[in-house]
Amino acid sequence: MNMSDLSFEHVLSSQYTVFDGLAGMHVEDIYQDRQGFLWIATADGGVSRFDSARFDTFGLKDGLPNLTVMAIAEDADGRLLFGTFGGGIAAYDGRGFQVYTTEHGLPSNEILGLQAQPDGSIVVLTSTGVAWFVEGRCVRSITDVGGQPLERVYDMATDAAGTTWLATLGQGVISLDGQRIGIGDQIIQWPWKLAQDSSGHLWIAFRYTGTEALIGCYNPSDEQFAFISVGHGADRAAQNGTRHVRADKRGWLWLTHRGVMVHDGQEWYPFSASLPDIDFSDTRLTYEDREGNIWIGLWGGGLIFCDPTSIRRYAEVDGLPDREIRLLGEDHEGRMWIGTMGGMAYMEDGQILPVGPREIVSAMVVDGQGQVWSGGDAGKVFRWEGQTPQMIAVAEDPHSGEISGLCEDGQGRIWATELMGRLGWIEENRFTPLTGWMFEECRALLQDQNGVFWVSSYGMIPALYYYEDGQFRPAEVAETETIAYVNVLWEHANTLWIGTAKGLFALDLASRKVRHFTAEQFGLSANGILALTADLQGNIWMGTSGGGVLRYDGQTFQSIRLGPSALENKVEAVLCDCRGRLWFGTRAGLVAYQPGHTPPLLVIREVMAGTLLAAPEAVSCPESTPEIRIRFQGISFRTGAGQMRYSHRLLGHDPAESWSAFTAANTVAYNALPVGEYCFEVRTMDRDGLLSEVVSLEIQILPDAKTERIHALESVLRASDHVVHSQSWAMRQVMEQTVRVAETAMTVLVLGETGTGKGLLAQTIHETSTRRKRPFIQVNCGALPTGLVESELFGHEKGAFTGAASRQLGRFELADGGTLFLDEIGDLPLESQRVLLHILEENALTRVGGKQPVKVDVRVIAATNRDLRRAIQEGAFREDLFYRLSVFTLELPPLRQRQEDIPALAAHFAERYAQHLRRPVPTLDEGVVAHLQGYAWPGNVRELEHLINRAVLLCEDGVIRVGDLLLPSVGRQAGDAVPPVPAAGEGLDEKQQLVEALQATNWMIYGERGAAHLLGMNPEKLRYRMRKYGLRRPKTS
Repeated sequence: MNMSDLSFEHVLSSQYTVFDGLAGMHVEDIYQDRQGFLWIATADGGVSRFDSARFDTFGLKDGLPNLTVMAIAEDADGRLLFGTFGGGIAAYDGRGFQVYTTEHGLPSNEILGLQAQPDGSIVVLTSTGVAWFVEGRCVRSITDVGGQPLERVYDMATDAAGTTWLATLGQGVISLDGQRIGIGDQIIQWPWKLAQDSSGHLWIAFRYTGTEALIGCYNPSDEQFAFISVGHGADRAAQNGTRHVRADKRGWLWLTHRGVMVHDGQEWYPFSASLPDIDFSDTRLTYEDREGNIWIGLWGGGLIFCDPTSIRRYAEVDGLPDREIRLLGEDHEGRMWIGTMGGMAYMEDGQILPVGPREIVSAMVVDGQGQVWSGGDAGKVFRWEGQTPQMIAVAEDPHSGEISGLCEDGQGRIWATELMGRLGWIEENRFTPLTGWMFEECRALLQDQNGVFWVSSYGMIPALYYYEDGQFRPAEVAETETIAYVNVLWEHANTLWIGTAKGLFALDLASRKVRHFTAEQFGLSANGILALTADLQGNIWMGTSGGGVLRYDGQTFQSIRLGPSALENKVEAVLCDCRGRLWFGTRAGLVAYQPGHTPPLLVIREVMAGTLLAAPEAVSCPESTPEIRIRFQGISFRTGAGQMRYSHRLLGHDPAESWSAFTAANTVAYNALPVGEYCFEVRTMDRDGLLSEVVSLEIQILPDAKTERIHALESVLRASDHVVHSQSWAMRQVMEQTVRVAETAMTVLVLGETGTGKGLLAQTIHETSTRRKRPFIQVNCGALPTGLVESELFGHEKGAFTGAASRQLGRFELADGGTLFLDEIGDLPLESQRVLLHILEENALTRVGGKQPVKVDVRVIAATNRDLRRAIQEGAFREDLFYRLSVFTLELPPLRQRQEDIPALAAHFAERYAQHLRRPVPTLDEGVVAHLQGYAWPGNVRELEHLINRAVLLCEDGVIRVGDLLLPSVGRQAGDAVPPVPAAGEGLDEKQQLVEALQATNWMIYGERGAAHLLGMNPEKLRYRMRKYGLRRPKTS
């Protein structure tokens, strides 16, 4: 990089303020960390992190102890250290801040500077001295030199002679052994910054008042000090003098003084000119990032980004006849010719020289001999030899129109087309028109390698023609028939490239196959393609209408933005010269482009996997996580966030193991990943095709704890040969609740109609609990003999009543350490309810006839199909016992509310019973499922099971048909039909349900056609219920 290249007039610059997300406007320090993030310390708003796409701001709410941040450093562990003025040091590890103060040995909490040392320590500059900070503690500090307090220490540097110097408020520049730098007895007032150049000189930026830019220079070899003038005088006094000086990796010095001055070891050069609305008298510091970009921190003006190397712009001040560039070419001597709206110029040895008449250059071609030809707006073609062109008239009327296209044919002749339609060739400096060409608005002209002429028009459909057999014919090229505007024709690699207003077309001249590239499908920055060329590596470069420049490597289009304005990004000419340098002609001047050499960096910013994870090192989530969304960001400040391209893959996931095509999308989502281990990999490409290293993220999908428990529960249910995997949402909810309560010792109340599987659910809770190796005792409270309920449940002592010949343990004691299932709890007598409540509250019982309480450890699960709240109102059930039992309630849905489960249940029961009979498993005929789903199922799952068992016996040819189902809707004879009985949940109480079942079966209790079977109830239990409700078979008259 030459010093003459460093000027704000020739670099791409941007300003960032609080409106862009910057934490504050008074910048104190700038630092790029090892991940590529740029950190900006401000004196008025905390600290910001910039990834080229957005600013993340950290303040008091994030754990920063003070909003005045003076310095930034990075320790050996990658932690960012922020020196605050009043709050000590805040160390950020990517997740939070840890604060270090005087309690950890710091001389002061007012931090003025931080310097990372080669040994891993951090030098801390404070308002009372200097300290060395290692792994969270202060290992050494110096607060005075020669018995005098240091006060504020702004900087520290070691010169070529090995002497360490401090820039202090009270003692000027002083060494650790007490030496001072100055002139005679005059010390340097308020030295702010020290820097050592490549020759070993120590440079000192300091405060002073004056119009002359001065800096101190100390030579350690002869211990001489002098004030050096670094440039022209300023318009007004600089109250703060030279605030900052630094030496870059080349040994150049960068000085801030009402702008920026750069010293290359020989001379000082201004690195500042004019940016609108920016006052460079407030320049605080400069910083150079890993790509060579220059960042300028302003005191009150925010942050300035400068790209001093990749883009240099030339305008009229540099010698151009006009800043609107139309065409570019290179002659045989390596000179670049520049066609502008104001005439022709050429560049030689970095200098631009205008030549020829001051008129529009509308066409240009360089022939095989390296001779430059151009056309203008007066119907003339010029052949350039040095600065004196030779003119050839093309138009019949000099004022009729401009030359719109020039090309060379295979015979070395120059063909020219005039905008109003005149076409011909130039031979021996004479133009010969071609007859038969009658179209106006000609724009581009080309002869391909096969000798075929191609001509494009502008504003007509079709717009592309080729010359064959003495005639011009419309090009029969797919997708081009509707194109009205063709801007440029160019041949490369046996392909005709056609730049149009609707994207780029590529016609293979051998196969005639066409590819069409657009912004919508391929990510072009603009569809208007105005210019085409190739670089020495074979990459294709395109000028666009407002989208800057496009680079195409055969796989991916990369866009390059040449400035903030539309004129800077309308590119009508592109050229790669013989040295490989790239030149772009824009509406805002000539641009020299230097591709970068530093690959971009890449970070994974965040992952959404059920919860938001910021920059995780790995991700672990359950399989129930519906989506894993990963956001990543390539970091290349030169390229800009919007111009980065990304490619990714997911190893361990077959459909996604290959790399995706590069696109602008910086997020990717994966849905419903199965259990397993995966590795997500992503890479990014900058605008120059440079690739980052691959960044990876380990992803582990774990079996969901809840899902695992549900699977375990289903396994238990399947083992009991009663249930299949439920598709019912209601049943799934019950299963999830069952999983949760099974792990506890809570008392459970199971509600549900007859036949829904309350007993099975109780056994499942036991089998999936920690009590599964202890007894499971089931008691049907409704079937206990009257008068012996308490004896059966709680046991009795010898002689407790007549017939009690010995001690007997009750069901509670038999279930000790396990589970007691009290079925039909609603039928328990009131006195027994009182004793049961006492046992549940005290975990102890007293046997009938006994006096000493017996401790028991029993989990109680109760079940009923009765409405216990109604029973409480009727005085048949204790309210306090109800609340003690219903700590956790599970309500099983009736089968009529689980119709989606009927097909699987029917198939399951058919398979189970067929295996029991050692028969082939029958299939369900068409219509059977719909028939089953149309029934109310008062007996629920148990009734379905019995019905399918019967159908397995009756079916023929291994197929269960509708006729094999003994349901009333089958249409059998009236005497054989069993009408549906509404379930209790449909508005009928239990007594009414029993009555209708008995009436439907003609009061038959036993057998497959009896009411007990219909209700899915034990016949003895049904008889007990009939006695309870006083139900008797009516006498026949």
